[in-house]
Amino acid sequence: MNDQSSQTGDLTEGNFTKNHLQAANLTLNSVLSHSLVNSFLVGYQYWNNVIDSTIKVPLVTFPDASFGTNGNVPQQSYQRKFQFRDDITKTYGRHTLGAGIDYIYNPRLGGFFESNSTLEVDFKDDPSVILSHPMTCGPNKNQDCYPNGFATPGAVIGMSASAGNPYFDMPGGSKQLGLYFQDDWKATSRAIAKSRTYLELLAINSPYAVLSHDDNYDFSPRVGFAYDLTGHAKHILRGGYGLYYGNIFQNIPLFMIQQANPTIYQGLFSLTTPSDIVPGTGVALGNWRYGVDPNPTIPPPLTSLVDGATGRLMDPKYRNPVSQQFNFGYQWAATKNSVVEIEYVHELGLHENKTVNINPHIAVLGVDSSGNPTIVSDGRVMDERSVNRSRYDGLNFSYRQHMTKHFSLNANYTLSRAMGWGVESGSPDATSSFRNYPHDPLNIWDPRDFGPTDNDERHHISVSGIVQLPMGFQLAPIVSYGSARPYDLRSGFDVLDRGSGYSRPVIVPNSDPTNYTAIGDAAAALACLAA
Repeated sequence: MNDQSSQTGDLTEGNFTKNHLQAANLTLNSVLSHSLVNSFLVGYQYWNNVIDSTIKVPLVTFPDASFGTNGNVPQQSYQRKFQFRDDITKTYGRHTLGAGIDYIYNPRLGGFFESNSTLEVDFKDDPSVILSHPMTCGPNKNQDCYPNGFATPGAVIGMSASAGNPYFDMPGGSKQLGLYFQDDWKATSRAIAKSRTYLELLAINSPYAVLSHDDNYDFSPRVGFAYDLTGHAKHILRGGYGLYYGNIFQNIPLFMIQQANPTIYQGLFSLTTPSDIVPGTGVALGNWRYGVDPNPTIPPPLTSLVDGATGRLMDPKYRNPVSQQFNFGYQWAATKNSVVEIEYVHELGLHENKTVNINPHIAVLGVDSSGNPTIVSDGRVMDERSVNRSRYDGLNFSYRQHMTKHFSLNANYTLSRAMGWGVESGSPDATSSFRNYPHDPLNIWDPRDFGPTDNDERHHISVSGIVQLPMGFQLAPIVSYGSARPYDLRSGFDVLDRGSGYSRPVIVPNSDPTNYTAIGDAAAALACLAA
């Protein structure tokens, strides 16, 4: 179940998930000699994931509730993959040499995503307020604000709809080729050194790779060692360093690929001011009556972006994400059945995703003598860049006792820190590596954007064990504890007057830094920042 309901809504905003998976592989292992072994694999996989709703009705939203078809459905992802891999291992003296080739072909890779697939209607107040008929309107603030309930003109303050070709299929599929060589060297009876070099070629023959000169060659050296301090396998030192590349998350180029289709999936209209005319009705939004006036006419899909639409693109120099990882640890065999370990882990994430609005609203440009903007106000343009960074540092302590007298035990404690840049993007599952918005699109490296990520957990303790009971039964309890994780505070208004497409920070006065509601509008926020 992939639940798309992330706000306070009823069951109509739910969804169903269907997964179809086919997987098969054939492996041939060959012992060519006493020191030479080969392994050959042919694999096939088909995956189809559908997330949809059983109803197709308008989505009606209130400040604290909503109902109707979820704005994130329907969507589908599919992949058809063929894999050919060969690994060969040769033992030569103190060396165990390995080499291999891995070729993956995805003839079909993509899916579709229809965001806001039905009409969305936004109310100004919650139903409890509307039905209470507050007497706070009119010139003297003594008239009923909602004399006709939900059908009162002005009760609805927003309306939007989308249409177009929602598919984001990769033209021609994708191909990947990986080559590696490794050497496990037993330098002495007490020391082992390991090295591995991996070269990966991505997007072979892809038209996008040719046009934008993307990062298609990834070189991944990795080294490690293990050293027995006493020669009795009681005190072991271990360490390693390596580069690990990842593929680009499919959701990053999704909207850009959609906008390259013959008909573009986009928001066809978004009404936010009372004077906006509801399409097909001739009625202004401020006069439109819910349940009385006809719903807007949704126009057919278009071949170009509408005025004010959001443009999506990926930076021509976009690179694959890479992780630099280092670890060093010590292991002590306290008894013949138990071991104590301490390990330090450092991880540096590079070339992670950052989404930057390169066409933000700039209020100081003002208007001309006719009241028109000095620069035509197009919609925001979201540029996907691979410039973000994050880091993780962790110190792990563990104790493991193998089954002794019908009992085994695992105990772990981790002291860690996870840091990143501007990880809050208005989504509860935002990370430092995907859909990462800066707090100010005009200053994407503001030092105030660097801080703990949403998965920064300073302390984590877990204890588990197995108790062997009579008649072959086992009892396996587990207890886990983690310290509180941080979260970002987010303003509900355009705090920097930049328009949309950025993570809106909370502005607080220096004299009262914990008063998170001190600033209530953009003018006050800008004045506070300028002071």
